[in-house]
Amino acid sequence: MKFAAIGLSAVSLTLGLIAAWHWYQASKIPFEPKYSELDDDASELEFHWALMKAIMLATRKTSDLNRRAALWTAAAVVLGGIASLIETLRPG
Repeated sequence: MKFAAIGLSAVSLTLGLIAAWHWYQASKIPFEPKYSELDDDASELEFHWALMKAIMLATRKTSDLNRRAALWTAAAVVLGGIASLIETLRPG
């Protein structure tokens, strides 16, 4: 039983690190308006729309990475909890 708890703890640590990596990546998503795709005579509204599209795309990517990180964290917590229970309930 002790080795099962150690194994689950190691997997939990790995999953937690994967979650941290996803959250780190989510914090680094840039938003880059594609102004180069606009015509030379583009209106101010078109510039604003390009900026809004870039922000929306970056937000979508960040949201997806945050969702994945939350799922990895949940798995890490569950496995860590199971490992803790195994170790706590292990006889003498």
